[in-house]
Amino acid sequence: MAKKFLSVFLLGLLIFVTVCEKSAPIPVAKATEDGEEDYIKWVDFNVTYEALEDAMNLDIETYQQDLHLPWTESLAYLACRNGGDFSGYKKSQLDSFAEKRTAGSSIEDLTKDFKVYDYYFKAYSAVIGNFLGMREDGTYGLTAYSPVAAGYWYTESDDFGNGRSYGFARKHLGHDMFCSPGTPIMAVEDGTVEALGWNQYGGWRIGIRSGDGQRYYYYAHLRKDSPYAEELKIGSKVNAGQLIGYSGQTGYSIKENVNNIDVPHLHFGMQLIFDESQKECLAEIWIDTYPLIRLLSKNCSDQLSADSSQTASVRTPSFVDSLAAADPAPVKVPILMYHGLTDKQSMINDYYISAADFETDLEYLKSHGYTTVTMTDLINYVYDETGKVTLPQNPVILTFDDGFLNNHTFATPLLKKYGMKAVISVIGSASEEMSQTKYKNEASCAVTWSQLQEMANTGLWEVQNHTYDLHNIKDGRKGAGRKTGESEDSYEKLLKDDLQQLQTQIRETVGVTPNTFTWPFGAYTQESRPLLKEMGFRATLSCASGINEIKKGDTECLYLLKRNIRKPGTDISSCLS
Repeated sequence: MAKKFLSVFLLGLLIFVTVCEKSAPIPVAKATEDGEEDYIKWVDFNVTYEALEDAMNLDIETYQQDLHLPWTESLAYLACRNGGDFSGYKKSQLDSFAEKRTAGSSIEDLTKDFKVYDYYFKAYSAVIGNFLGMREDGTYGLTAYSPVAAGYWYTESDDFGNGRSYGFARKHLGHDMFCSPGTPIMAVEDGTVEALGWNQYGGWRIGIRSGDGQRYYYYAHLRKDSPYAEELKIGSKVNAGQLIGYSGQTGYSIKENVNNIDVPHLHFGMQLIFDESQKECLAEIWIDTYPLIRLLSKNCSDQLSADSSQTASVRTPSFVDSLAAADPAPVKVPILMYHGLTDKQSMINDYYISAADFETDLEYLKSHGYTTVTMTDLINYVYDETGKVTLPQNPVILTFDDGFLNNHTFATPLLKKYGMKAVISVIGSASEEMSQTKYKNEASCAVTWSQLQEMANTGLWEVQNHTYDLHNIKDGRKGAGRKTGESEDSYEKLLKDDLQQLQTQIRETVGVTPNTFTWPFGAYTQESRPLLKEMGFRATLSCASGINEIKKGDTECLYLLKRNIRKPGTDISSCLS
């Protein structure tokens, strides 16, 4: 009873301190009456991935120019202009800032009316100030690394601030990256190991303080029995991109090596420390690293030795085995086919299932150890010649045909909730029509180009090609198949023109180029494969049922991939075997 009271008291005190800090004026560092520096007490880092990427690119592009525009400066300015809220950020805002600076306005001129500019600049500098610099190859760019090694697959969950109940009710102050046990975990930047060992909440974990002392990186739920890289201990110096340990699922137990975590994953957290009194206290400053991880995924380390000065590699047994195997065994990959999702019983048919059933599917996949992958993940695995690109244990691909808006409406929040990804194959003419139409039947209309771009930007969806205007049956043609008696030249021109129109549209409006073609109705023409390869399609999806056997190096296995349609009233387990 006393322990329960203490937990409730501490939680209440934490909430009180947090509310007080948030309701007070933004704490800009300044000198107090006794001459001591007042330090930042709270940072609400909500810079979006898009703003981070745009500001980083501007920083890199102007690095060797007469006027260098550091991203910390740009982002602090944007924060002032937007009241610290980046949800409505547009690149035009950054472009306008750059134009004013290039025209001769100083940062002091542009921020003279912003009392909080110093706060944002110091806060953002503490978060990302050391992430750009000169790299070993002599170029200027990202010097911080993704926590997951190059070639290793993961999904992620935007779950910062969600509730946790083990031990006591509290918020999740980190970012979960779902990956196979034994995945190499890398140091994000240079630093010193401050914590190493078992913690009942984080299991085997590592705490690393950055060289400037302002960031504390927390890596938790590491592998049972052998969680750390060799020779790593408290006080060890680590370099950015250096191997520090291996992912697992330990924790939620007082007893060491006990796995009470439901799903293997890396818990990654970043704490800001402006004063040592903020370390291990109720007023700790943890930030949401979800957009940062998306940015750092552009810079993954393949340094798999325990020390960057060593030439010998310390790898997980599975990785060593995969490199040693001259002819790795095929990997079984089920692909599930969905079409529409609905919350209306009257709309359920062979091609529409309820959103509730889709959530049940995701729950089943998660509880049974499946990891969703995209077509790009599959393609990269097959084409890899280094032996470094792997697939997770129990991979599965979720595909949605036709590009319905209801996929976005119902599936996006569920994919985010369960940390999963999906592939959407769109019909160009349908998306174009909806983009030009004011009144829509949202239950069955297609996604617009802007909505599709929004979906792609979440990192949860991969966009693929389902023809621009061949998803129909007319004039003797079924879908994109070849008509009886049609000449090869006429057919290839028709197919190429249609697919290229959609490729161009997706590239210009969404910013990605599809690498997979989904045959409408499953009606395919075998002889068109060379044309599809020439156009850049490295895989095609059919409607034939079955489980695919994917073999590294066998690029032909990626064409006419089988898929099991998820119909209402069926058990998802039957679609996985």
